Amino acid sequence: MGITGLGLSIVKHLVVLLKGEIKVKSKLDKGTIFHITLPFR
Repeated sequence: MGITGLGLSIVKHLVVLLKGEIKVKSKLDKGTIFHITLPFR
């Protein structure tokens, strides 16, 4: 399976445009968790 990571790149740019924050937690052989925080009022 060829995964390019394009979706994550797009999400990162959107989060930056919205003045948010993205954090990544990764464990070998377990997977990856992405936390996205956006400043909404």
